[in-house]
Amino acid sequence: MKKILMLVAVLGLLFATTTETYAQNPRQTKKRKKAYKKQKKQRQDPYEYKGRTYKDHDNDGVSDLYDHCPHTPEERDYEVTSVGCPPDTDKDGLFDPDDKCPQEPGPHENLGCPYADRDGDGILDKDDMCPDTPGFAKWKGCADKDGDGVMDLDDKCPDTPGLIGLQGCPGEREDTDGDGIFNDEDKCVLVPGVADNHGCPELKPEEKEALKHAFENLLFETGKDIIMESSYSSLNELATVMKNNTYLKLLLEGHTDDQGGDADNLDLSKRRAKAVKNYLISKEIAENRIQSEGYGETRPVATNDTPEGRQKNRRVEMTLKY
Repeated sequence: MKKILMLVAVLGLLFATTTETYAQNPRQTKKRKKAYKKQKKQRQDPYEYKGRTYKDHDNDGVSDLYDHCPHTPEERDYEVTSVGCPPDTDKDGLFDPDDKCPQEPGPHENLGCPYADRDGDGILDKDDMCPDTPGFAKWKGCADKDGDGVMDLDDKCPDTPGLIGLQGCPGEREDTDGDGIFNDEDKCVLVPGVADNHGCPELKPEEKEALKHAFENLLFETGKDIIMESSYSSLNELATVMKNNTYLKLLLEGHTDDQGGDADNLDLSKRRAKAVKNYLISKEIAENRIQSEGYGETRPVATNDTPEGRQKNRRVEMTLKY
């Protein structure tokens, strides 16, 4: 116990001596104060960055790091924006140096200028075939001074009302078939017809039914262009209609479902339409009266997800023309 007390006393004496020595050493105290002031001054001075500096290749005052247009010409008569690009006064996305109308917004394809309408007809010059003469939208800005239904660009007699069939020039209107419909409006010039059918005769109800029956009963062998015998009678009825109406023409359009490859389906649709055409030709219908096309699976009329829908898509459409 005595030893412990003696050790504590020695440590206390040593600590008291050290503190007093430091406190009574003016030289050491002055040195420490000077060092402290120097550190404080360094903390208050601005930080000098001595690392990497960023370049400004176009010398516009905006470093390349922040410059959205780092290649603006050094010789320029404008101040760049905060991101280093030329100004865009009208905010049309075209910089003023490249903008022919910097105060008016306009499309790029017109060099920043708005499209004009010189003749004031409401049709912009870019869409106006006659930009210096007021006209109508249906004729792309062109006029019809004589009001004969032929625009002046196509009118050989623009100052005199005339006939459409005579390119706007006056003349006697002919009606070869005597059906009251003049030849320039008659699609069946040699056959009397009705106005509702463009001058062609109107099909009789039984003839319309024959066309419908031929379409609904047309069948082919699976995956082939061979017409099944059960379809012959309805095709014969269609051939009879065309024989009795020599002005009629027929358009055949083949279609398939989406089963199989695209190329194979397209080929099959063409061959099936051609098969119907060949059958009618064999029934003494002139070849130039029948046109056949094939579209494969590209024009479905029903869903291809069900057997019923696919059956509707496998078809040859028939359209009578004049």
